[in-house]
Amino acid sequence: MLPLAADELRLLWCPQSVAVPRARRGRVDRVLRAALAPTLGVAPAALRFGREEKGRPFLLAAGAPDFNLSDTEGGTLVAMCGRGRVGVDLERVDREPAVARLARRYFADNEAQALLAMDADAARRAFLRLWTAKEASCKATGTGIFGWLPRWRFDPGSDQPRLLEAPVDAGDAARWRHLRLAPAPTHTAVIALRDGAGLQDTRFRLALD
Repeated sequence: MLPLAADELRLLWCPQSVAVPRARRGRVDRVLRAALAPTLGVAPAALRFGREEKGRPFLLAAGAPDFNLSDTEGGTLVAMCGRGRVGVDLERVDREPAVARLARRYFADNEAQALLAMDADAARRAFLRLWTAKEASCKATGTGIFGWLPRWRFDPGSDQPRLLEAPVDAGDAARWRHLRLAPAPTHTAVIALRDGAGLQDTRFRLALD
């Protein structure tokens, strides 16, 4: 892999092997370092990280790309962009959330009502679509999710994220691009990009195990 171009969004998918179990924290650190090191032309161990006020990590290096990571059962997805801010959220498609309770707590009222009007399976799938879009957006801004998920409003009926309203602090909605993708048949993910050139991406499979 090469350094990122200014208009590039790079995605790396690292499936988790069940044959070689590792502690989650150590594995995620290895994945992140292996993904980011080629963009700066250094060894993974040479990377140094800082933290924003709410804990979002960033690289301590001139010209470093913005990045974000999501890890769940079955794999890790890393997103990097040459300019702008990027967030990613990854979920298993077979997840069975408590849709009504969580939607009332974390979503805008109209989104929760739309889910309650659907049958159970449609509501489950729509919930995952909304959740991944909202969390990826919150991760891009670095706010965390608490108190912020309801401020991101998306169309509950759209498979690809269709942003209806963004928080004032996130900037104008026109600055944002969102992309849903499936890094594996078992997973769904959303990439949220602010002030990037677009969502033309390059994808790699990263095998550490």
